[in-house]
Amino acid sequence: MNNERVAKRLPIDIPEALRAICAYGKGRCWYCDVKVPPAERAIRAGWDVERVEAQPVASIILVCPRCARQRARSAKTEARSQKSEVRIKSRHPSPPFGM
Repeated sequence: MNNERVAKRLPIDIPEALRAICAYGKGRCWYCDVKVPPAERAIRAGWDVERVEAQPVASIILVCPRCARQRARSAKTEARSQKSEVRIKSRHPSPPFGM
């Protein structure tokens, strides 16, 4: 029987994280480097706090509302292009082997 416990990532309390980060007045958007405003204004504006899973240590980044919208649009565009690529491939099956 395996008694090892696997650590689960806890969800980030974004307003609380923003309050903690903004208390030092040094936070910046990871993508565009704009300075984070005071905590309550950052919360109202829609600043995000994201976990970076690929790093070997626990890391979080700040994302301003403008960059968050741009990333969301890019993700939608990418998803649409992947869907259309799959449709195109399925409409044009590859020729039989040996032709």
